[in-house]
Amino acid sequence: MTTEGRPRNTASSMLKYKVARSEKLGRYLKAAKNLTAGEVILREKPIAVGPITSSKDPVCFACLRLLSNIKREIQYVCSKCKIAPLCNIDCEKDSKHHTSDECEIFKSNKDLRTSSIESIIGVLLPLRLWLLKQREPELWKRIQSMESHVDKRRNTSVWKDREVNVINVMRSLHLIPEDDSSVTDLLQQLCGILDVNTFELRSPGGLDGLLLRGLYMEASLMAHDCRGNTHLTVDNDYQLTIYASVPIKEDEAIFFNYTSSLLGTLGRREHLRGGKYFECECSLCRDPYEMESYMSSIICPRCREGYIGMQNPLTNFPYEKGTKWQCDRCRRSIGGRLVRATLNITRTLIDETDEYDLKGLESLMTKLSRSFHSNHYLMLSLKQKLLAAYRKEVATPNPQKKIMQKMLDMCKEMVNVLEIVEPGISRLKGIMLYEMHLPLVLLANRAYSAREISSVELASRLEEAGSHLKKSLTMLLLEPADTPEGKLAKRALQELKTLNQNIVDVKTTSVTENTRSRDKKKSQKNKFNKK
Repeated sequence: MTTEGRPRNTASSMLKYKVARSEKLGRYLKAAKNLTAGEVILREKPIAVGPITSSKDPVCFACLRLLSNIKREIQYVCSKCKIAPLCNIDCEKDSKHHTSDECEIFKSNKDLRTSSIESIIGVLLPLRLWLLKQREPELWKRIQSMESHVDKRRNTSVWKDREVNVINVMRSLHLIPEDDSSVTDLLQQLCGILDVNTFELRSPGGLDGLLLRGLYMEASLMAHDCRGNTHLTVDNDYQLTIYASVPIKEDEAIFFNYTSSLLGTLGRREHLRGGKYFECECSLCRDPYEMESYMSSIICPRCREGYIGMQNPLTNFPYEKGTKWQCDRCRRSIGGRLVRATLNITRTLIDETDEYDLKGLESLMTKLSRSFHSNHYLMLSLKQKLLAAYRKEVATPNPQKKIMQKMLDMCKEMVNVLEIVEPGISRLKGIMLYEMHLPLVLLANRAYSAREISSVELASRLEEAGSHLKKSLTMLLLEPADTPEGKLAKRALQELKTLNQNIVDVKTTSVTENTRSRDKKKSQKNKFNKK
């Protein structure tokens, strides 16, 4: 756990993890004891938090889409300097990130006050680290020891972007000396540290707030695996909690997935190569069919029964001539360029389809299902759009039965994929399991009202819905109470209580019905015997 952004190992945390070193991973965390799923490994407060204008990272916003109906208040304005609203922190209430020296810069610098919002946003987080150089020299030394991959970044497009949008902006605003190459190199190093080590966060103000990044000293040592064994949560004070998402044995590495689990292998590896400067060779990336998740698989255009997968998924040139994309059934191959063209066309079709156009989305799904495995990452993207449309329909007073069934089936499909790519505790899986229970309950009650099922079958289906809610809660209850997921967990607890009472009532009704049925049969039998 850390205090005021200064990481330290407490006696309890030392029992959970330790820092190790290897030639492949460098410094990394590994379990100091056997850890159970849901066990806290580490809690840490950030060194610095700040907004970003945009992100090229393939962040999965599925959770945000699912929770978009939860509204929250957003506090933007620093009442002292009137500019730090961009960090969503009021310095009168929380001086840990928007500090007094930073506030003074904003108040006194006329260039800052007249600059565009985008310019200030782009330099705010590097500026916060820069100010630590004078304010906290010991912490500054620890920050400088973090990986920056500065040699790999030098003279790349990222290097040039940071020079234009960070260093030149800070220079034009007179935040740094104009002609000092050592300062330029140091700021490039800081930008590298931020790009490589920060975690992307939601603003505490709400889902529609700015995207933020937080720098955490200990958590940044976690190694990467596309099927990580940890689950991370962040509260409104930006405290990061790392849970074991699956059981982790003593001396096993503690992994976090640096990229989105709902991307195919090529997308994940491209992001890691371009933003984190390493080549992922995890079990998911090495398998042409991604451990039977088939997230990058295309239906074979020749036999129409097998699935095309890239036979060397670790190549850096997946679409070049000579790259082998082969069917797992008929063993025939197609060219990488044809695959690339198919993906590009499909991505455009999905992007151009209105998210509120239910018929258009379903028509596109039917069309694409002739070419892609149902778990292909582009199909998953389309399913997320469809789920949003189904959710809106199911929330109406009298939703269509077929829509409820489609929503239920699609949630099950998503959960099945997530069981592979996000094993154990998973935020998105928890939300999906919550989403599954509502159509289950509605369909069961409607079938019972129409006398299509008995009270016994109704109780069974309601119990199935309850089991999904319970499993969802094992994941959502780990979320901080003030977050959207935490609020969803509270709602799920209330709904589970109501559902359990309904099950008791249905079972009582079932016993009464059975008793009456037996009594009726007995009475009829007695009348027959008397005759």
